[in-house]
Amino acid sequence: MRRFIILLIFIFSGSVFSQNESQGSSDEYERIYIEAGFLQPIGKLSDKFDLSPSFGFWFRNKLNQEDFVDFGFNFFIPKNPAQPNFKYRDSIVQYKSSHFAINIGTRFTKVILLSQRKTDFNLEWNSGIGLALNFYNAPNELEFGDREHTKEVLTTFYLSQGIKLNYKNTGIQCHYQWSPYGLFNDRVEKNFGSQSLMFGIVYRQ
Repeated sequence: MRRFIILLIFIFSGSVFSQNESQGSSDEYERIYIEAGFLQPIGKLSDKFDLSPSFGFWFRNKLNQEDFVDFGFNFFIPKNPAQPNFKYRDSIVQYKSSHFAINIGTRFTKVILLSQRKTDFNLEWNSGIGLALNFYNAPNELEFGDREHTKEVLTTFYLSQGIKLNYKNTGIQCHYQWSPYGLFNDRVEKNFGSQSLMFGIVYRQ
């Protein structure tokens, strides 16, 4: 499933790039978005790690006057991660976080101007979809054979909804995200958690 989702994302992004080139470059708008902030797990996911630093990079393409599509990623570094239970053979084992998780995907954006005089003061409504990956390592005391894995990658899709408030080249944002990590992995403990809030600042160019 992971390869299928990645393939869909790249096919979609390629079609958007082609559409953007065919429209020409007469319209000026910010194409590069660099984000820095924090990710706050909520619900049952709050038991897995604390408020954690988050960073992102997105490239924007224009669909029409007010609609855009972004392609990129956000990654975060789990702070004070817990050791969730994974099934290993006939046992239940606690795996350690690799201190790295990443979301790769697409955001659809509606831009709402907040000033009739200045186009660089606006509000964005973002809807996102993509692939979410969270990495874990097996404990050192386990012994592995040739076909055993020392790592677990929780792979799932994510859906997000959020807003940005932009003025000139800077902005602030807040996004809600749903990532059902345990949906496609029957080795991880049930009710792993799936909800989070991502907020921070944005630089665009």
